[in-house]
Amino acid sequence: MWGAVASEKKRGPWAEKYLLPLLVRLVRALPHGAALIFGAFMGNVLWLFSKRRVDRAERRCVAALGVGVTPAREIVRASYAGMGRSAVEFARMRQLLPRLRDLISIEGKEYLDGALARGRGALVMTAHLGNWELAGARLVAEGYPVTPIYTPQRNRGGVNDLIERERSEAAGFNLVPSRGPGLREAFRTLRERGILFFLQDLDARREGLLVPFLGIPASTAIGIVKMHRKFGAPIVPMVTLRNPDGYRHTIQVQKILSDFPDEDGEPFGTNMAKSLQMCNNILSDWVAKYPDQWMWLLDRWGSVEKEKRR
Repeated sequence: MWGAVASEKKRGPWAEKYLLPLLVRLVRALPHGAALIFGAFMGNVLWLFSKRRVDRAERRCVAALGVGVTPAREIVRASYAGMGRSAVEFARMRQLLPRLRDLISIEGKEYLDGALARGRGALVMTAHLGNWELAGARLVAEGYPVTPIYTPQRNRGGVNDLIERERSEAAGFNLVPSRGPGLREAFRTLRERGILFFLQDLDARREGLLVPFLGIPASTAIGIVKMHRKFGAPIVPMVTLRNPDGYRHTIQVQKILSDFPDEDGEPFGTNMAKSLQMCNNILSDWVAKYPDQWMWLLDRWGSVEKEKRR
């Protein structure tokens, strides 16, 4: 989230060296309600001064949801405001830890417990919707062993260090990079019956398989299905939603996806494309139902569109 704030304007090293620490200190000093208002304000400022990216996000919204330009503009603007609130909450993670049970409720926890009871770990599938960072911290507070699969930021030393430090030291995550030796750590997590977190709504580019997302072909990461095939770990969909008061959150854990057959009645994982379509169908339903809470800043279909222009 803070990475999006820094990279959106491409301010360069000075922004990370001077502006970012100043903003972090400010939001940590404010009362929580005031900090959230400030975060929404900063999100709106970012929306206002990011015309090219906002225009592209609005076009994606129109195409994916079938709405007009005016509703798309409001959806994207609300998405930016939500991104600002989430960034503030992330920066205040240490302050919020004692209050997480009050701020975040969990529905459907029995599905996650049931998956872990099988003794093969669990693959939690989530999206850039609501505040997914707080959701992981909330599960850690409940005693769940959470290991997010993440892609390191390119800009080392500033935003990247802040993100990794807060995720590991404050939230208590055992971070695993998506490439290289990190995969061995991911395997170990499942063998030790832990939880791997997958943000499944990212553009997988050349490494993905072309599967519709919100009805539009998108390069989709195959790792979560490969892990299920290799270890037999259940796939558990989980979405985090900001409540209408803008202050509290609800984690919704859903039924184990990998227990259901694909459209042809074959067991999940038998056919990669059909299994990924099942994943994308759930993610698409979330975005369609709560469009203003999804991060439209993500160019979910970017690599496919780039190939079309060649």
